Amino acid sequence: MKKKQHGFTFIEVLAVLSIIALATIGVLSLRDWAASNARVADAKVQIATLQSGVQQWRPRNGVYTGVSIENLSTVAAVPIDWSSGSEINPWGGDVSVTADSSDPTRYIVRFTGIAVTEEGQRLVRDYGEIASSVTFSGGTFEVVFQG
Repeated sequence: MKKKQHGFTFIEVLAVLSIIALATIGVLSLRDWAASNARVADAKVQIATLQSGVQQWRPRNGVYTGVSIENLSTVAAVPIDWSSGSEINPWGGDVSVTADSSDPTRYIVRFTGIAVTEEGQRLVRDYGEIASSVTFSGGTFEVVFQG
């Protein structure tokens, strides 16, 4: 008399492990996508806050000479803890706002340290139509706004 064997065959175990591996890969790629979207969204919120702060700070003559995150935080046009601009960048680099040297009625917002090229390119695409100029090169995103 033969005994009936219980358990799973090697093929069944292999199939289950393959399904688990595919699910894990999918979850990890979603996590990376979500983290990337969060960094870009944080940068866009910070740019909007800087734009608002610059408009509050702007002198009556419309010239932005002397504008900086430190000056904006001094007059509470942006959060006070933004004064250095180094701790607010979602990529860990620096954030700065300065007057455009070629036209002081424009100002430049700059993010450095963007390690993921696609994220910098996404910011360029998002600001391409609303800014005077937008560039991304060597991990630095720069957007110029007309005052």
